[in-house]
Amino acid sequence: MLADDPLVNAHFGHFMPSQEEIELTAQLLSADPELAGAKEFIVIHGDELATLRRFCWQAKQLGVSGRLCAEEALKLLRQCAEKRLKLGLDVILDRPSFPDELWSSFIETVPQTYHGLGLRGQPVVLIRAGGTDPSAMGELLNAGAVHSVDDVNAAVLCFLRCEECLFRHTVPRASAEVGHLVDRVILIVDLWGVGRGHFRFATEFLSVAVKQTVILYPETLDHVLVVNAAWSFATLLWPILKRLLHPVSQRKVVIADASRTREKLLEHLGVECLPSHFGGENEGIHMGCMLRPREPEAVDSATCRQTKDV
Repeated sequence: MLADDPLVNAHFGHFMPSQEEIELTAQLLSADPELAGAKEFIVIHGDELATLRRFCWQAKQLGVSGRLCAEEALKLLRQCAEKRLKLGLDVILDRPSFPDELWSSFIETVPQTYHGLGLRGQPVVLIRAGGTDPSAMGELLNAGAVHSVDDVNAAVLCFLRCEECLFRHTVPRASAEVGHLVDRVILIVDLWGVGRGHFRFATEFLSVAVKQTVILYPETLDHVLVVNAAWSFATLLWPILKRLLHPVSQRKVVIADASRTREKLLEHLGVECLPSHFGGENEGIHMGCMLRPREPEAVDSATCRQTKDV
């Protein structure tokens, strides 16, 4: 949780909302029946206090406090609810706006896998950016453009569907396992093989996905571990992504070159969670294949379960 985050407490405690600010936000929320009715899908694992703290935290980064903080947090909650409504996120797990063929293509094209829990119980997700085939990614984005919603490419909607699965299903299970709410995620971004051919992946997919998650799931990133970093990250991905991140979020980014990848990963997760791509035994499972019962028949188990040879 935000309140227990060592990085936050060590460097950004001045952004932590007071109990009074959280209570004021709760009062304003209860006075807005429409927004209060939408909170079912905004609140993670039924913990309204933790959710309001995250939105108040986001508001305080704008330099407001007291009642102004509560009012700004309510605006952010309303923005989140409106975005969810426009993108159809409340029903995206069961009734997505895009066809099954696009979903299957997303699973086959974007290597996004789940690898268990980090040392503090955080869900661990790996995106192998260099593992995406530029040609296949281009086809996915072109097909996704046809099914865009509110100017958001359906390929990004597929990513958000995985996020919904993560926060609605995986986080509750993980929280029950460790005995407390774990609503913050460790994201590993592997840059091995990234080159200029991945420009569309960076600009039309990853950067757009990051922009949406800031609105929809504020302050849910524990760390971003960028591994196998080389010139491609410094010149292609990081300048794009950095502009979208608050200084607090920028500080969560840990960059490691190939020689220190294993060392850096083991600072945040146990050896049992170490992905097979980095010498571990955890093959992971594609985030899209964690959806039940709606798993595309066209996607077989070999695609869902990533291996060293993929």
